[in-house]
Amino acid sequence: MSRKLSSTQRVVMQSAKMFLGFGLLAGFLAAASGASAQYPTQSQVGKDGTAVLLEDYANPPLSSATHGGANSAAIDYKGQLGRVNSLRAEPADAPLSASRTFVIDQNGTLYILDTATKKFAPYMKFTDIFPKFASDKGNATGIVSLSFDPGYAKNGKFYTVHVENPALPGSATPTNAQTPSLNLTGYATTDAVNPPAGAIHLESVLVEWTDTNIRNATFEGTARELLRVGFDRNHPMDETIFNPLAKPGQPDYGNLYIGVGDGAQGETPGPSHTLPQQLNTLLGKVLRITPDMNLRPKDTLSANGRYRIPSTGADANPFVSVPGARGEIYAYGLRHPHRFAWDADSKTLLVIDIGLHYWEEIDILAKGANYGYPEREGNEQLFVDDAGKTGSLETPPVAFPDRDLLHVDGLDEPVVPIYPAAVYSHWEGDSIGNGYVYRGKLMPQMRGKFIFNDMTTGRIFYVDLAEMIATRGQRNHQAQIHELQIMYKSPYDASAQTAVKRRMFDVVAETYAHKGGTPAQDRVLPGNAAATSGWRDAEHHQPKADPEGVTYGGGRADLRIAVGGDGELYVLSKSDGMIRKMTAVVAPPAAK
Repeated sequence: MSRKLSSTQRVVMQSAKMFLGFGLLAGFLAAASGASAQYPTQSQVGKDGTAVLLEDYANPPLSSATHGGANSAAIDYKGQLGRVNSLRAEPADAPLSASRTFVIDQNGTLYILDTATKKFAPYMKFTDIFPKFASDKGNATGIVSLSFDPGYAKNGKFYTVHVENPALPGSATPTNAQTPSLNLTGYATTDAVNPPAGAIHLESVLVEWTDTNIRNATFEGTARELLRVGFDRNHPMDETIFNPLAKPGQPDYGNLYIGVGDGAQGETPGPSHTLPQQLNTLLGKVLRITPDMNLRPKDTLSANGRYRIPSTGADANPFVSVPGARGEIYAYGLRHPHRFAWDADSKTLLVIDIGLHYWEEIDILAKGANYGYPEREGNEQLFVDDAGKTGSLETPPVAFPDRDLLHVDGLDEPVVPIYPAAVYSHWEGDSIGNGYVYRGKLMPQMRGKFIFNDMTTGRIFYVDLAEMIATRGQRNHQAQIHELQIMYKSPYDASAQTAVKRRMFDVVAETYAHKGGTPAQDRVLPGNAAATSGWRDAEHHQPKADPEGVTYGGGRADLRIAVGGDGELYVLSKSDGMIRKMTAVVAPPAAK
């Protein structure tokens, strides 16, 4: 490998050093070890005795998937009962932040939750506004995310991502016929930014909203479309977040980080499967843009004229000078970076990336970094053309390359990928949810731990943040993951006097049934899931029982983790439509 680096690669190296330390920089400049990681033959995550008390917190309104402006009150009791996927506290300087929080129901409604009364007020119904809104096209469609502008307390601005189906009849232009407080004067849709290969069936839409009165429970104001991205069938534009450490006048202030999935192209054999590695497309990337076009007027204006791209000064985006590359790209080589967690104390931005068939990842974001997908998954080489197998599962096994290099069009030299800070295999579940580094007061024993979950099985894990940072993006140097035990007192068992050990999957299934849920006959919860029902062949090494050998019963718990304005952690479950709260670290359940 030549030691001569292009100017762009020097920026990438400097950024990697700044974010992760010299150990990672050395990894970029030296060939990797030829040692081959192996896919495990059994569960690798254990319990260390840590148990948390979980309590019911709020019961959102029931809802069902919708599309095309449909607003039926009918509930599909065979499906998920309320797709609550995010809880977002207003910035602390907002006038009502102490008494309310925003809650997304993916099916189409953005609610305000009164934290005292636990009552939900519809703030905005996307099904009323967007004629092509779609939440019935897979787990990732509907309202995807919400983030508040750093100046929200004064300017009322916030940002949402939702999914539309362009094949639906009618105009893509929003309507205020049922939302007269929404002023659409001057609103214009943008042309979709489509990838150079692969089918396009859906579109992700990033919208900037300006609420002129943030002291009431309804939206009054304007909207502006910033970006529209076409994709195939899954993995849309995802989480958005601003740097909580950046202050006015600093280079990163007002910059919006955006996770964009690969549209399921990375797992699709053919010319589109390399899209996450291509710098000429937004799919499979983390982007960084500046929505306020007046903030740094010397920066490059986007092609659609709706935002600027950080391109001047000491903190320009890494690929703005690469011919043919999208200047919005901040990092690449990701499958479905659906959630972020920015820990201000450690100045660390974690990216939660859902894996394909074998590995789930937590990555530390570094400017210009390549995270390997779809050529890498976990610590292994990935072979998309062979059913997405990793090297150790090929027949015969394929040894990891002696030189860990990826060739990227537009870059003069090959790149060594950055590896996850923590991973778990599909022996533990099959779809990483999200999480946060705990900095609250109720569970002092968990401070500095990143608490997260597997969506399908409902298992909740933690990993030490300091251990993740110390991995420095090196292959085979991941931090150890532990499972939290859950203590919960069921409201449906009158004989229960205290909380007892429960699996989250069972807690969700119990509530789902008591709310009238009626899944398919071969499962206890809605949805298909290899990890809980074993509908895939055994070759995929995905269990239908937990590590203790207890079967799940089929379906998806569909969990998310959220952090409230109080700094505490909340557990959201879409299948039973519930919000619960972690309230204490307690004595572990007695051994049987």
